[in-house]
Formats: sequence, C-alpha cells, structure tokens
Amino acid sequence: MKKLIIIAAVCGLASCLWMHQCMLLRDVHNQNQQLAAAAAELKERAARADTARQSAEGKLASLRQEQRARVAAASDSSAHDAGLVLTPPAEPDPSHQGGWPSNAAFFYLSKQYLTNVSYKLLNGDQLTDEAAALFGMSAAERESIDKTFAGLTDQFHHAEIQSMQQVDPPAGWLTAGNPSASSGVNFGSALTYQIPDLTDAMNSAETTFLDQLQQTLGASRAQIIASSADSYLRQNMSDLGAGDRTVGFAWEPESDGTQSLWYAVADARNGEGSFQRVDANLDPNSQIAYYARLFGVKLPGP
Repeated sequence: MKKLIIIAAVCGLASCLWMHQCMLLRDVHNQNQQLAAAAAELKERAARADTARQSAEGKLASLRQEQRARVAAASDSSAHDAGLVLTPPAEPDPSHQGGWPSNAAFFYLSKQYLTNVSYKLLNGDQLTDEAAALFGMSAAERESIDKTFAGLTDQFHHAEIQSMQQVDPPAGWLTAGNPSASSGVNFGSALTYQIPDLTDAMNSAETTFLDQLQQTLGASRAQIIASSADSYLRQNMSDLGAGDRTVGFAWEPESDGTQSLWYAVADARNGEGSFQRVDANLDPNSQIAYYARLFGVKLPGP
C-alpha cells in the first residue's frame, strides 16, 4: 500500500513538472516568434531608410549640378555685362524743360532747378518724406536735419516767450458796433501780445543753423534747402522775428449768440492789422495754432 502511495506521488510530481516545462516551452516559442517579427520589421525599416538615403543623395547631386550651372551662367552674364558700354541718357533740352528724353528710363537734372520744384519742406519742424527723398538724404542725414530745424524752432520760441508782453489791442481792433471799422469785421474782444524785434537775438542761431545744414548735406543741397526754408520761416516764424509785431486773437459776435475766432497781427508787412478767420480745419503745426496753445486760446472744434 505504501508503495502505491509513493508511486502515485511520484507520478503526480512528474506530471506537474511536465506541465510546467510545457508552459515554459510555449512561452519561449511565443517570445521567439515575437523576436522574429521584430527582426523582420527592423530589417524592413533599414531597407526603407537605405532607399530614402539613396533618393536623397540623388536629389542632392542633382541640386549641386543645377547650382553649378546657375553659377556658370551668372559668371557668363557678368562678363558679358562688363563688356557693354552704357549710353548715358540724353540731356534735357533747355528749350523743353520738363520733357522726358525718348527711350530713357530717367535723366539727370541740375540741382539748380530744384528751386522751381513745388514740394512741402517741413511738417512742423520735421522734414517731409518728399523733401527727404527729393534731396536724396540718408536716414542719418534726415535725422540730423530734423534736429537742426527743431533746434532753430526751439530757440525762436524761447526768444519770443522771453521778450513778449501782453498789451491792449491796437486802436481800431475792437470795433463792435462801429460799421465803419477799417477791418470790415466788428470785434467785441481781443487778446494781444507785443513782441519786439528779435533779429539780434536770432542772428547767432540762424548762423548756426546754416552751418549745420552745410556740414550735414554739403554746400549744394544746403543752399537749396536754406532757400526753401526762407519761405517757411517767413510764413511760420515771422522771418525769425524780424521787426516789432503785435499778435493775438479777436472774437467777433455772431447773430446766433456765438463768437467766431480771428487771428490778428500788426507789423511792418501787414500794416495796422491783418485778420484771418480761424476755422476748425486749422493745421495743428501752423504758427496760428502754436500761438493759440501758448496764449491759452481755445480753437474751434472739428
């Protein structure tokens, strides 16, 4: 009996060992299949990578060949152009100023004619784009000229502020109720300032201004810009304060109870009084707008 029990136990143990070994063999077989599949996939990827590398090398060789061909073509073109003699455009015909020479993309015009060109020199105390382009200014030159004009403007305004005094309006400016007034406008009130001649105070500043123009732009361009600046200074800076002036604003009563605003000036050029109605579209960079801000006068709204 004991032998039978021992034999059964041995058989059971052997059966368990056999089943365990079968499971291990099955796992090894599965792992071998997975490794074989992974190896096949890696081999396929390597083949695709090699194909892509060969294609890229072929394209690179083609591109290099095209580049060499373009470089060779450009060299031939440069050599050909170097041998050409460019014919200068025809000079302008003095009898037909403004005419464009036939078959010419452009032509040269002496700088002396720039004094006859219509263009706006300044916007406030800054050069306009058209002026900078017309005189072929670099960015550095334009910045320097802007500072030069701004410096002159600041010195002029400082000289005015230091010397001006508020005074009573000149005789004849306040003419409300007087239909025979010489101005033709009946002003009810006015705010006026007396500004003495600033010629001596501005002589040094004007000389410095002209010197800086020449140092930055050279004699030719500086001379033309200085000539153009004369008109601007005369209109916007009272010719740099040449001569005594009385400037101010006057208000004219309207029939609807409102008041219209007028700019007034009396000097050697304008006589006892020159009056200009101030509209809502006044240039904010104008001399009138500057005086209105300085005197605390409210301008008409848009």
